[in-house]
Amino acid sequence: MSPSKRRKIPTVAIVGRPNVGKSTLFNRIIGKQRAIVHDQEGITRDRFMNEARWDDRVFMLVDTGGIIEDPVDDITRKMQEQVQHAIGESRVVIFVLDGQQELTRMDRLVCESLQRTKKPIVLAVNKLDNHNLAMNQYEYYELGLGDPVAISASHNLGIEELMDKVVDHLPSSVHVSDEEIQEETESETKKEPIKVAIIGRPNVGKSSFINAILNEERAIVSEIPGTTRDAIDVDFHWKGKDYILIDTAGMRKKAGIKDAVEHYSVARSLRAVRRADVCLIMVEATEGLTEQDKRVIGYTLEQGTAFILVWTKWDLVENKEKRFKALADDLDLKMGQIQYAPQLTISNVTRKRLFNVFEYIDRVAFEAQKRIPTAEFNRLIEQIKAKHNPPSQKGRHAKILYGAQTSVKPTEFVLFVNQTRLFHFSYMRFIENQIREAYGFEGVPIRIELREEKKKRE
Repeated sequence: MSPSKRRKIPTVAIVGRPNVGKSTLFNRIIGKQRAIVHDQEGITRDRFMNEARWDDRVFMLVDTGGIIEDPVDDITRKMQEQVQHAIGESRVVIFVLDGQQELTRMDRLVCESLQRTKKPIVLAVNKLDNHNLAMNQYEYYELGLGDPVAISASHNLGIEELMDKVVDHLPSSVHVSDEEIQEETESETKKEPIKVAIIGRPNVGKSSFINAILNEERAIVSEIPGTTRDAIDVDFHWKGKDYILIDTAGMRKKAGIKDAVEHYSVARSLRAVRRADVCLIMVEATEGLTEQDKRVIGYTLEQGTAFILVWTKWDLVENKEKRFKALADDLDLKMGQIQYAPQLTISNVTRKRLFNVFEYIDRVAFEAQKRIPTAEFNRLIEQIKAKHNPPSQKGRHAKILYGAQTSVKPTEFVLFVNQTRLFHFSYMRFIENQIREAYGFEGVPIRIELREEKKKRE
């Protein structure tokens, strides 16, 4: 369902103390392994949202961070604000408890807080993995939230009963007929939202960019590196077009990854690059291009994903004209091979040129889908050979016989040649530059594969 449609459907929030199985339940209901699940407490920080469907009813499901009584730092305080925001927006709340533990003071405080909202609350007693443990559910009647539902999110037990109770509280308008679903599917096939992964090393302003665009605290922002732990999809509509903005965890070199959770976070960031149509690679304008920035760009090039280079924190730069020239020169020196990528300076604080980003995204996304007809491409090959013949080695001449574009996203061309070893990388760079001069491909990495034409047997 498109982002514009999603805004009309109700929200169901999953809340509870840390480590009671909220993210496991979230993954179970949506039928995908989207939220990171780990034994360590406090893994989920931001609101993690995904469309879900149960018995022909569609709703937005929200996974939240664990509710705690006394936040000890800025991140945990912001986590609690995110939870309260999710509860405030929800039509129904699923309150998850750990059925293998006794009721705690915090459970009772959360219960009282939820009751004050006057929202429908469905009580899910989790981790009841067998019949004997399921008897524990009756201890939770004292909370006064009605009949508890015994579930095991990890073993898929009791989920159907739980969800039947949830959808009973959803308005009838959320029923979706098969005809409507088919119509929506056909509409989306024609025009899918552009998926935009926002990537970069820690603390370059990725989550701040999301918040500035939405004009709300959608993602937790802190000066502490590693605040964002999961890749979070955010629907956005701008000037008649739909986008999915993917906020990602900061990407550090492997030596800097200390624990399993950060390993999962970086893995999700890399996966976001692979599924994106366009990447916004964010780099601090005040620091310039670092070795880790080069690694992030290098991974994007490996995947063949189109990208835009975004210099962040531009409000901190004093002599802007001089600094931009210095950044351009530094980029030319360190990564001259990506001169085809558009560059943009932004400030999340002043919101300067913030929405200009979408003009660049539209342009680059269009270029990433460009396909050159084979006959036209071979005419260009002839022109390239006329300009500069392929090199020769020890009397053997390199020959390009013909070529074709074989794919988009990633954009790949295949050249059929007599011998691949005769083609030097400098000549391959010349061919790429000629393709770009003829067809553009702004912000799009181009792969050129050489294949030897097999000799025909007589």
